[in-house]
Amino acid sequence: MADPEEAPASKKRNDPTSQLARGELVHAEVKPLDLSGIPSVIVGIVAWAVAFVIVLIFRDRLRESGDEWWLWVTVAGFGLGWIGLAYCRHRWTAIQAGHRPATED
Repeated sequence: MADPEEAPASKKRNDPTSQLARGELVHAEVKPLDLSGIPSVIVGIVAWAVAFVIVLIFRDRLRESGDEWWLWVTVAGFGLGWIGLAYCRHRWTAIQAGHRPATED
C-alpha cells in the first residue's frame, strides 16, 4: 500500500503553455515566405471573382430568399482586393528601393 505522505512522482503540468513558461519549449525563428503579399492578394481577388460568378448563377434563388445582397459582397471584396493589390505593390516598391524596412507594418 502506498504511503499517504509520499509526494506523487510528478505534479508538473505538461500543457504547452506551462512548458513555454518554464522555458522547455523554444520557438523556432521562422521567416515569412512572401514579404510582398502580392501573390496572396491576387489569390484573394481571384477567389472573390469566382464567388461572384457562383453567386450570379444562384441569383434568382438569392432574390427569392432576400439574400441578393451577397452579390454586392463579392463585388466589394473584388474591388477592395484591387485596392489591396495597389497598396502591396506600392509597399513592395518602397521596400525594394530601401525606403522602408521589410518588417514594418
